Parts: sequence; C-alpha cells; structure tokens
Amino acid sequence: MNHYIYSIMPVSSDEDYYEKRAGLSSAAEEFNLSVHFPLDRGLPETGKEFDLARVVSELKQAALVIADLSLERPSCYYELGLAQALGAQVALIARSGTNIHQAFGRNSVSEFRNLQEYPSVVRRILLDARLEA
Repeated sequence: MNHYIYSIMPVSSDEDYYEKRAGLSSAAEEFNLSVHFPLDRGLPETGKEFDLARVVSELKQAALVIADLSLERPSCYYELGLAQALGAQVALIARSGTNIHQAFGRNSVSEFRNLQEYPSVVRRILLDARLEA
C-alpha cells in the first residue's frame, strides 16, 4: 500500500486553502505519510478531458482519503463519491456549521472551528484511521 493521503478539498474557492494544506501536510508527516494534492500534477490543458482513470488509480492506492466538504463544492462531492464507490477508506472533515449534503458517513464528519484547530482534527482522524505501516 502506498503511504499517502489523497486530499479532496476546495482550492481556488477557499481563501484558507494554503493554511489547510500546510496543516494537513504537517499532521501527515507525524504519521510518516505524504499528502497527494491532485492539482499539484497540473490542471488539464484547455480541451483535454478530466483523466478519470488516473484519479481512480490514485484513489485506490491511497492509504486514506480525507475529504474537506467545508464549502459544499460539487467537485469535492464528485471525488468523494468516486472514493466511496471504490471502497477507499474515507474520512470527512468540514468547518463547523457546514451543511453536509448527500454523502455516506455524513453523520460522522470531523468538524473544526478555526484554522488553529484544523491540524489537531486531522491528527485525530489519522489516529482513528489505524493505518497499517
């Protein structure tokens, strides 16, 4: 098994993206995990199709998928649906007060109140996930 977390989270629409990204990466390092941020591999060039086969492969290989549903982005729900349909181990996270739409496990979302709390909530998710070394 690859030891990485596949991150599903809003990017350009989230003013807190870089702080969340840093908090997620920092917490993951404590568990000897890296974080796969899909957009780090570049956006598809204009006119190219979304590479579903690549996303499916990356989701299947991830030790854990963490889906941040804070801004109710349809693209995040789409990727979450893929991960859940593939049987990936998934953890949901969202800012307190976020309306969680149709998603399996919607009653077990780990909530954070602010960016200072975000890394500790991620650490708790990683402890609860009991990832194999």
